[in-house]
Amino acid sequence: MKIHLRVFVEMENLGKAMNALTDAGITGFYILEYKGMSPQDWKGFTIKEDPKSAIDMIRDHSTDAILICTVVEEERADSIVKSVEDALEGERYTIIEVPIIKFIGNSEDPKRRAN
Repeated sequence: MKIHLRVFVEMENLGKAMNALTDAGITGFYILEYKGMSPQDWKGFTIKEDPKSAIDMIRDHSTDAILICTVVEEERADSIVKSVEDALEGERYTIIEVPIIKFIGNSEDPKRRAN
């Protein structure tokens, strides 16, 4: 089975995380920038229910962060996670492993289709 590995890191730790993933042997990834808030960040906030107030609160109080995603074989996931944990010791991060039941890719080249 394949695993969709998601590593959430603060912006300043992107290089450490990418080096750890590369050293662990990942062959490809994609990155998403996002605004992140942990429960302790929003504790005590009451968000008005209009969209503008909610967006303004997120812009004003969230942290710039990165989500690094890759797909790996299940057997390799533990060693890859360990590499990231070692590299980010003492830093804030979150790692999520999501089992992939199936993925379908469309390509002009039938040899490149994923199963």
